[in-house]
Amino acid sequence: MKQSFTFNLILAIAATLFFSSCKKETAVDSSQPVISLSTYKFLGKSQQEMTVTVTINAPNGIAAFKITKGVNLKADMSFGLNGLMTVAAASGSSFTYVFKYILSPDEVDKLVGFNFRVEDSKGLAAEKDFTLNTTVSGAQLLFSYRWNLKSIIWKSSVPVEAIRNDEKDNSFLFNRDSTVTIDYGTVKGIFDGFRVYEKWTLSPDEKVFTLTWRNVFTAVKTTEVYNVTTLIKDKLVMTTLLDLRAFGATASELFEYTYTSSPK
Repeated sequence: MKQSFTFNLILAIAATLFFSSCKKETAVDSSQPVISLSTYKFLGKSQQEMTVTVTINAPNGIAAFKITKGVNLKADMSFGLNGLMTVAAASGSSFTYVFKYILSPDEVDKLVGFNFRVEDSKGLAAEKDFTLNTTVSGAQLLFSYRWNLKSIIWKSSVPVEAIRNDEKDNSFLFNRDSTVTIDYGTVKGIFDGFRVYEKWTLSPDEKVFTLTWRNVFTAVKTTEVYNVTTLIKDKLVMTTLLDLRAFGATASELFEYTYTSSPK
């Protein structure tokens, strides 16, 4: 009797597991929409563009495709319309969308997330989350501070400090819109104001800085090209080649410019 009871108990448990398994399997709707991303996280510098490819497969047809954005776990109401961007998906059961976003300087070291959600004609839905981490770029460092000229070294066989007294209190604002503002300080020089600075740029690899200016008298434009050797929060060091043949030197004399930062 005891063996029969044990055997029946085993059969009952096995039957329960079998029917429970079948129930779970049949509960899955084969027409459930599926959404996938080419990547689920991104680490980049401010003002860099990121691209995410979204792939959707919805056998019942795509009724809605929505993207929401959050910053530090709160909805970003400036994104799309009150925090929601609705994408017009193509008719049919499949859709591919390339999502592009420029990393914002205002989101450095903040937790930024995007949610991609698809809904089909039967009310079934699927969604995926994407995480974005933004670090400060060299360009952001440049337009966030005032840069004070501290040294100009002529890197000849015997390095020589070439900064003039009137240049020692010169400072630059490399503005966010790529314009340039210079403050000549209290010590005035005879060349102050001869140059009208127009534009600055920093290459994507942050190794080349260009500065465009024009002569106030002739309107002739000049573009100076510098190689960036140091660009951190409190220091900027760049080198360039100058033609000093008129002074008895060569056409490619190396000069090193050092700036320190201060609040704007």
